[in-house]
Amino acid sequence: MIGILIATHGGLAEGLLSAVELLAGKQEKVKTIGLYHGDGIDGFKEKVATAYEELDDGDGVMTFVDILGGSPCNAVMELMNRKSEVKAIAGVNMPMVIQAVMTRDDSTIEELCEACSKAGEEGQVLVHEKYQEMKKEAAASSEDDF
Repeated sequence: MIGILIATHGGLAEGLLSAVELLAGKQEKVKTIGLYHGDGIDGFKEKVATAYEELDDGDGVMTFVDILGGSPCNAVMELMNRKSEVKAIAGVNMPMVIQAVMTRDDSTIEELCEACSKAGEEGQVLVHEKYQEMKKEAAASSEDDF
C-alpha cells in the first residue's frame, strides 16, 4: 500500500486528515507533521525523513506539502536529495488527499501522483461563477418544460 505523508505549517496537515477521514473513514499508513513556532528546522527535517521511512513498505509514499518554498517543502526536497523516488505535491488540498486515500491501492506511485495533481487542480472552482452557470441551466431547463 502506498503511504501518505502530509507535512505543513501548523495544524493544517492534521486538519486535512481529520476532514478526509470524516468522508473516507479512518486511514492506515498516513502520517501528518506540522511545523510550529519554536520548532527547529533540523528536527522537522528529521521527522519528515523518519515518517517517510516508516510509511514506505516498497510501494512508495505520496507526499503533500502546503506551499512551494516553505520549510515543509524544503524538508521534503532535502529528502529528495537522498532518495530520488520521492514524489511530492505542493499546494495540498482536500481533493488531492481524498484522491490519494481512495485510489492508492490500485495505483502505482507515479499514477497516484498524477491523479492527485489533477484532482487538486479540478477541485479549484470559482463557486460564484459555477452558481450563476447552474442558475442559467436551471432556468433554461424550466423553459424547456413548457
